[in-house]
Amino acid sequence: MASDLNYDMTGTNRGRPANLDLRLIELVLGTFDDAWTQAIVSGARRGAFANGFDLVLTLEREDPADDWPARVARRRPSGVILGIIKPTRHQIEDLAAARIPVVLIDPRSDPHGEVASVGTTDWQGGYDAGTHLAATGLERFAVIAGVPHYRFGKAREDGFRTAIADELGDVPITRIDADWTGAEVTREFRALVAKSGTPLGVFACNDEMAFAVYQAASVLGLRIPEDVSVIGFNDEPRASAAEPPLTSVRQPLEAMAARAVQLVRDLRTRNSDRFERLELPTRLMVRESTIASRT
Repeated sequence: MASDLNYDMTGTNRGRPANLDLRLIELVLGTFDDAWTQAIVSGARRGAFANGFDLVLTLEREDPADDWPARVARRRPSGVILGIIKPTRHQIEDLAAARIPVVLIDPRSDPHGEVASVGTTDWQGGYDAGTHLAATGLERFAVIAGVPHYRFGKAREDGFRTAIADELGDVPITRIDADWTGAEVTREFRALVAKSGTPLGVFACNDEMAFAVYQAASVLGLRIPEDVSVIGFNDEPRASAAEPPLTSVRQPLEAMAARAVQLVRDLRTRNSDRFERLELPTRLMVRESTIASRT
């Protein structure tokens, strides 16, 4: 529900917002230093320029007293796009009071139509990864799940588990929890591979964790893909340059950000109590980090 996200849309004025800068869109992110955010910025910039807007970048700081919503409200942009951050009740209230439309990219939990959002087909991406690994003849599997367990990570893991069950029946899947940067994968991974000498198929819920599996395999003297087949999620630019190149589920990140800009444009004139959630399709990019399919 919206309350799970700390959203409070009461008092929000529907219809065409008044007194907004019709040329400005604000993009708020928690960092600008990784491949995910770089792709989002690139797509938002392209979408903004194509629709006649300027783009302002704003950083969400760790300080709970940070007043970025107040600064955004003073600039009075046409809308705000939030990328993988969880706005507080007070922050949403500030934006609503200023009649500034909000669009979420990859929200951490389900907005249930209370706030407009753009994402990707996370469940289907996980399912495609599972189908691919199941077709290789592997009999042991693991999923590297991101912590905290956000909505999109849960969907990816669920899709993967469903595909393995559909293709192979009741095959055990070991879950390894790690933060989204892949820290602490090696210790649990070592314990897992020590149980058996048979090859292992690993689905990591993002590329960072997939590369952590690469590092763990190297430490343990394991070969990719002969001993460990690895699939990531996002398809960062370095995925195709890895050794061996990483099989990964491609998110259309730039297209997602550009679509978020279009949603902001649409929300300026929309009068509705429910908001869209748009999902753009993923695509499995098969490379040399997984053994060849037997089908």
